[in-house]
Amino acid sequence: MRYIAPLLFGLVTFCTDASAADVFGLKLPLEAVSSRSSLTTPIKKGERKVFAELEGPGCIRHLWMTDSREDRDDRNAILRIYFDGAEMPQVEAPLRDFFGIMHGKTWYPINTPFFSVQAKSGYNCYLPMPFAKSARVEVEALEKDHRAYCMVDWHQYPDQQFEEKRRLCARWRREFPTQRYGEDYLVLDADGPGQLVGFFYGLRLIDNEDRWSHGGADNIYLDGEGRHPSYLRGIGGEDAFGTSYGGSIHIPSTHLNASLPFYEQVDDGQARPSKLITGYRWFANDRIEFRESIHFRFGCMQNDICSTVFWYQEGRVRPFFKLPRGRQLDHSRAAPELPRGTFDLPLPDCGTWRVSPVLDNTDNRAIREAAAQPLAAASAPDKGGSVRRAFHGFLDFGHVWRPHERGVGVFHTGAADAEAVLSCDRPTDARLRIAWEGHLVLRVNDGQPFDLGMNRNFGSRELTVPLKAGVNRVSIRLSNERGFNHGGWTFAFQAATAAGQCLLPRAE
Repeated sequence: MRYIAPLLFGLVTFCTDASAADVFGLKLPLEAVSSRSSLTTPIKKGERKVFAELEGPGCIRHLWMTDSREDRDDRNAILRIYFDGAEMPQVEAPLRDFFGIMHGKTWYPINTPFFSVQAKSGYNCYLPMPFAKSARVEVEALEKDHRAYCMVDWHQYPDQQFEEKRRLCARWRREFPTQRYGEDYLVLDADGPGQLVGFFYGLRLIDNEDRWSHGGADNIYLDGEGRHPSYLRGIGGEDAFGTSYGGSIHIPSTHLNASLPFYEQVDDGQARPSKLITGYRWFANDRIEFRESIHFRFGCMQNDICSTVFWYQEGRVRPFFKLPRGRQLDHSRAAPELPRGTFDLPLPDCGTWRVSPVLDNTDNRAIREAAAQPLAAASAPDKGGSVRRAFHGFLDFGHVWRPHERGVGVFHTGAADAEAVLSCDRPTDARLRIAWEGHLVLRVNDGQPFDLGMNRNFGSRELTVPLKAGVNRVSIRLSNERGFNHGGWTFAFQAATAAGQCLLPRAE
């Protein structure tokens, strides 16, 4: 419903605030005053320039930007957006990567409800960006002078209560080279409550051992230390972007919620052609919410990968990657290496587990043995166990025991053990919450094992167990089945005392 309301300095159109805000469940006031901030300005090398400074309550509804004609194929400009006076920007990414233009390119067509890129460098974002007090849009020029053009279309909400607590967050990350069947590429690690919006994913193929997608796909771990843990596992890399059979037959295209808009083959004389690939995926109709935490990885081979991920969350944003500068932002074949950990920031301490080698589970043998006897012998350090960090309550055996040096669809079908200790000041009854898929057997100290049975899909179970003062040993044996999870091999574990104190697992 629209109506015209007289104001002191003229007429302002009021409109009902809906569309994309409804898609992501944002609680915005009903009546909005449409406003715009526009600025074109040069930015000196090393300078930060404010392109919009807005007073709330309000919501940015459309952000349009472009570069000067002279700026081509680089990452010289960094976009930052601050909400409500935050010292840490909620949005931080190379300017073009924020809009989905990866690899340092200038443009290629993107046409979705949330992002649109048009020739020759018209960058548009339609994700709602609510704020209660203020919003500030900044651009920094890194290695040389820069010129940027910016329009911010936003809604003001005068004389209305503003209830929305979530803020749009975005972060860019790059890793080169990623690990072949090692640690999956990290896209996001964040605290809740919040909602995953989507991501852009850029890949430069340098690995001639296997096809780009066959290191796995999207793996999303939700609320591992909450009441309802969940694990979402994909099949192949191209499948995550709504396509199939990724390879030289793919035609670049842009679609509503998922696609591969950029797919370039480069003949560099190697055994296989190099490729530059960009994909995107928006979780609009299939909303992904999290209350405690989200940990998001993408399977990979040994390539050069970058990403920009978007999410809404309440509270202060916690960075998981420090933005590099200079040539380490580059994504060309001449780019310097940026291996995992170079600019990654520490993640929350969620405990550690000692993990055993893979066990033969033919005819469910390993599970039947675990249900009948202690697990100590199988997971002792001299049997080859390794210590692994948990992430928000999750432990993924797939990160420890990769199935094969190469090959798609090859998974372990055995079982493995994870073992840790819980330390208590005094005897207590502890609540254990375990979520898993496959067949799981739990043992606490020398008590009888709990055969928790088979989950074909990821499901949880809660039980109460007595813990003694001092060290308590917890052992988990989990099988990997060819069920409905494409070889996923993951469990989530949470322990708390009757008083609500969280007990972190620690490898002995």
